[in-house]
Amino acid sequence: MRNQSEQATPRRPPGILAVLPETLTYYPYRDDHDGGRQYLHKRRGRKRQNDSEQIITIEEFGCQTEVIPDEPLGLMSADKTINNKNGFTLFFFCDSNNRQSLKSIPIISKWCYHALKCGAESNDGSVIPSDSRVICIPNQLSPDEINVHNSTIDSISQASINASATTGSATKGHVLSILKGTGFYHLSFLHKSRLPLLHLLGATRVPSVIVVSNATGRIVTRYGWEAIEREGGPGGLLERWIDSSFVTNKKEDGNDESACFESNIVSEWKLGRSGLPMWWHIVSFIL
Repeated sequence: MRNQSEQATPRRPPGILAVLPETLTYYPYRDDHDGGRQYLHKRRGRKRQNDSEQIITIEEFGCQTEVIPDEPLGLMSADKTINNKNGFTLFFFCDSNNRQSLKSIPIISKWCYHALKCGAESNDGSVIPSDSRVICIPNQLSPDEINVHNSTIDSISQASINASATTGSATKGHVLSILKGTGFYHLSFLHKSRLPLLHLLGATRVPSVIVVSNATGRIVTRYGWEAIEREGGPGGLLERWIDSSFVTNKKEDGNDESACFESNIVSEWKLGRSGLPMWWHIVSFIL
């Protein structure tokens, strides 16, 4: 009887992940400039729930942004008894006033879409779908944050940050959501979990990506952005793969779900490594 009661007791995600809420605001992935292809982000590894995942459209000064106010993070199974151990949770820290942060957003978004969707192979040869996610945590309160729902559990706001396309003064036409179409979850500046996460993750710089294992809840690397930039930035492995992949694998409907980018970085993360060469760490330590 004791074992049965223990098995029925709801569990929580391990380690640092236990601080996270069950749901956050989510920005579905959309890339309108990737080789002429247009596609919306699709869930991998779990079915969508029709009632809880309602996409709404927010319009600000002519700019439309699609969001899901209460998207489950999927860290636990539906009955909350099993941890979804496959993959990683990436915590992305950025600042809307930092040019490097703004530059990093599309790179991280595209790399995560392609690199994190490939699953792991189980002992019987079947593929276990990846269950990775990116959670964006802003570095300051945005004056343009607006509530997108009235949650009775957590205070979750949409990140709608002033980002001018020029170095001059911003106009209303430039008030865009920097998270639009990224495929990121958003943990707002005022969220009650933000400060605990900052302390547990030791986040001190922007932009930065801190990678946490879903299986252990422990930090794999604090240099996720540097690794992603090397592989997903201009001239990187991902860009070359996209150029070659869609010449040979393009379908009539433009859907490339069958293609799978095998990231060297993800392979390194699975081994508990940073995904960066040793010389990079030596130079970084000296400087």
